[in-house]
Amino acid sequence: MDILGSLVADVEDAVSNGDPSRRVETLRRMTDLFIEQAPHLADLHVAVFDEVILRLARGIEFRVRVELSERIADTTNAPRGVLRDLALDDEIAIARPVLERAIRLDEEDLAAVAAQKSQEHLLALSRRPSLSERVTDILVDRGDERVVCAVAENEGACLSDRSLAALVDKARSDETLQAALEGRARLGDEQLAQLVAIAREKARSNMRDALGPGFVIDGDAFDDAVDDAAEDLARTASYKALVDDFADAARTVSAAAGSGGLDEETIAAWAREGRIEDALAAIAHLAGVPTPVVARAYHSNHYDPLLFFVRSLKFGWATFKAFLVAKAGRELTDEVHRSAFAAYQQLSVSTAQRIVRFTAMRERTLEAEGL
Repeated sequence: MDILGSLVADVEDAVSNGDPSRRVETLRRMTDLFIEQAPHLADLHVAVFDEVILRLARGIEFRVRVELSERIADTTNAPRGVLRDLALDDEIAIARPVLERAIRLDEEDLAAVAAQKSQEHLLALSRRPSLSERVTDILVDRGDERVVCAVAENEGACLSDRSLAALVDKARSDETLQAALEGRARLGDEQLAQLVAIAREKARSNMRDALGPGFVIDGDAFDDAVDDAAEDLARTASYKALVDDFADAARTVSAAAGSGGLDEETIAAWAREGRIEDALAAIAHLAGVPTPVVARAYHSNHYDPLLFFVRSLKFGWATFKAFLVAKAGRELTDEVHRSAFAAYQQLSVSTAQRIVRFTAMRERTLEAEGL
């Protein structure tokens, strides 16, 4: 560590000299040496680097502190004092790299930032690979819409029962947050039930907007129509019997997805070629629901259930028509063509997506109940 001793002397000289350029040069030399030697350094040596880098970095120009933060954020044994100083900087460009990536920041440091700093700092924290319940509680309490959505989307963020309840409550007026919560892999039965209720109300609202003011229907009948639309997409008694029919199709879809070839053009081509099992399995994969649910929609007596899935994926009319032709085994009659095209145009993507998400959550609820 002779080089380190020499650099410590340089630090004293650079600080006392008062020349900013000399100070920046010394800081970069010290940072270079630390990053180069980091895998081999004992805690005592890291502590020395911590002291001298921290002394050089305080009060130095903005761009150099940003550079330091970017360089040191991913070092597994980075000096804790330096990390803490950068994380608490009011300038988010300086704080962001270490807030998002530095694993050496401990829970106390993260909680202090979450409790004191700006929404931009909180947003950076919410993107960390893992977060404790203590930190997420503060983020949910203090965070704006962007922060709470980022927390909900982050599977590495541990959520307490209190935070989960708060997020579900906030989701009533925030569709983005609701969608983020719906995508979480681990939700309790109570939260799932609440989200299903919220989704049902949102589906009703979106369908009313999509149908327009000229569409007249009484409230009870309208609610029944929404529930029927979801029910048409949900599981039936034949659900289990259909699972094995798609084993080969599931492997085909998995291979296509792995190679990046699972897109609308491929799915429409499968439907036109009569590879309907592959096409339905692909729709299910992209929509995030079990394949038999899509299969039942396809085999329904009406085309509306399948239309929800196709429209939710933003697929075009030609793709929907390809499924209808495959189902009929012949070209569509003029009457069916006009009716189906009008339904396709009338159904908005947002309404279709809401119904499909509602269906997916119902599936998860039924599975949790063992039905």
